[in-house]
Amino acid sequence: MSPPSSARDKRVFAETLKSARIGVPEAQYELSLMYANGVGTAQDFEQALAWVRKAAERGMPAAQYLLGTRYASGSAVEMDETQAFAWFSKAAEQGHSRALWRLGRLHAAQNKTLAAGCYAKAAELGVAQAQLSLAEAYAAGDGVPQDPDRALHWYGLAAEQGLAAAQYALGVMHAKGQGVPEDADEAAFWYRRAADQDHAPAHVALELMDAGGEGRARKRGRGRRAAGAVERRRGAERWAEVADPGDADGRYHLGLMHELGLGVAPDPARAESWYRLAARQDHARAQSALGRLLEGDGQGTAVDWYRKAAEQGDAAGQFALGRLYSSAQLGEEDHFLGVAWYVRAAAQNDPRALLTLGHLFSHGLEAMSVECFKRAAEQGVAEGQYMLGQQHALGKGVPRDLAKAFDWYRRAADQGYAAAQSALGAACLSGVGLAKDFQQALAWFLKAAEQGDAKAMWNLGAMYASGGDGLKQDLRQAFVWCQKAADLGFVPAQATLGVLYARTQNPERALQCWTQAAQEGDPEAQYNLAVAHASGQGTARDLEAAFGWFLQAAAQGIPAAQARLGLMYATGEGVAQDAIEAHRWFVLASAAGDSAARANRNRSAAMLDPAQLKEAERRAADWRPARNTSSQL
Repeated sequence: MSPPSSARDKRVFAETLKSARIGVPEAQYELSLMYANGVGTAQDFEQALAWVRKAAERGMPAAQYLLGTRYASGSAVEMDETQAFAWFSKAAEQGHSRALWRLGRLHAAQNKTLAAGCYAKAAELGVAQAQLSLAEAYAAGDGVPQDPDRALHWYGLAAEQGLAAAQYALGVMHAKGQGVPEDADEAAFWYRRAADQDHAPAHVALELMDAGGEGRARKRGRGRRAAGAVERRRGAERWAEVADPGDADGRYHLGLMHELGLGVAPDPARAESWYRLAARQDHARAQSALGRLLEGDGQGTAVDWYRKAAEQGDAAGQFALGRLYSSAQLGEEDHFLGVAWYVRAAAQNDPRALLTLGHLFSHGLEAMSVECFKRAAEQGVAEGQYMLGQQHALGKGVPRDLAKAFDWYRRAADQGYAAAQSALGAACLSGVGLAKDFQQALAWFLKAAEQGDAKAMWNLGAMYASGGDGLKQDLRQAFVWCQKAADLGFVPAQATLGVLYARTQNPERALQCWTQAAQEGDPEAQYNLAVAHASGQGTARDLEAAFGWFLQAAAQGIPAAQARLGLMYATGEGVAQDAIEAHRWFVLASAAGDSAARANRNRSAAMLDPAQLKEAERRAADWRPARNTSSQL
């Protein structure tokens, strides 16, 4: 409702009305504004529309633009895009800058090239919104060649005019290093300028930077310091007030704020409400977020929102559908459809989809697996870097290249990825792929172990058990780390615990540890358990049990077990005497470097006739070891 008009307002209205009636377009335009705002007369939108039309028909650009906005928004007139286009065109032909921008917006759905041309003309005339639209076109390659430098230029001009969306976009470019060097301080500066105008996406970005410890940095030369999250905190009601009721992206970010507790108290119900409003406006990220919330509550409608988002090209929605179809959460499993959705998400370089496909393709489609891991790795995803390192180390899908493997391991390790830290530790300890460095190995294992990596814990335990290169032997620490690894289910650590108990004169506990690990398939534990049964350490002597465990360890390639099997077959202890089998195992053990087996092989060869010797050597040649899972690398 407009305030009461003063006597002066009424006098001005009367004078303007006289001029308008004789056809002065400027007066007609002013009169329309007076009717629209109730200045000098009662508010009357019909009269406002009638007079602005008269001014527009007389060729006044401002009136033509205003009439176009009425038709575009449906304000005081039925919405009509054709009429809006016609009036914006008339105003634009006379150089009306904002009409040029609005004309570009109308062109955008059908002809991005024409839209970009309109944006460019309006941007050159200084229209901030047009500068933003032109920057977005250059950033995405919509109607113009993709050009990050030109995008940065136009974002900058719009941002300096105070346009919050442009300030936020500049922040994103600096945060991601798009067209400029990556600079968290500069990103925070522009995010803050946008957030000060209650721009929800910028507020979310600042909160996330604060959570990562980047939001309070000082930029040299600007004398500014980031305001902390608490300084930006507002009540939920305040955010609801400042939200543009028609801005889907703003609504999505308000949902994100309430879901994650960014600047407001966490409130899943409000988050869902904001997401739903944006999702109904076909905002793809909001649709995915809504699906995520509903899925957490076990609601079947989640998949409908995921599908809406996925069909718009949203990678998060596509990945979610891939996961749901692959895991039978939509009824029966449909791996083909699941992979199809993963592929669509991966085509957009979604890291989760790339990693998932990388693992799926790792058996049989190694080259594709490498490509997936490489794309994820090049985005800085630590797991992708580690897995790409693994592919190079094993020669899966790429030529074996330890230098490249350890380069990728180091990148992942520097991000704190425990498995990569453990792999680097193993390489430093063994000298395979890297220079042998006991202290560096210890440092990498410690970093990984402190993150809960069981293999690193086991290696630490083994290093403390043996000591060396400045590390004092410490059986207490060895027990602690091996026990931690064993508690996490790492079987080799259970076997090493057995060795530690044997060294501290506790054969019964040693036998328990070896039995548990041997039953889980650990070859070292199987060998030690066989020795214990053969010698009666911690248990009654049992040669048949010893033979069985020696056989299992030998099958996994343990040379000492193979040599002992040869002796048992040669002497008939624990098994029927068999000179051919004895020689077979002596051959295998000696080939693996067992010196005692080499001497026994020579003796047994002298005792066999040519046919028996040939058969023993054939059996040895045909033998293939079972997979050994206890390697440190």
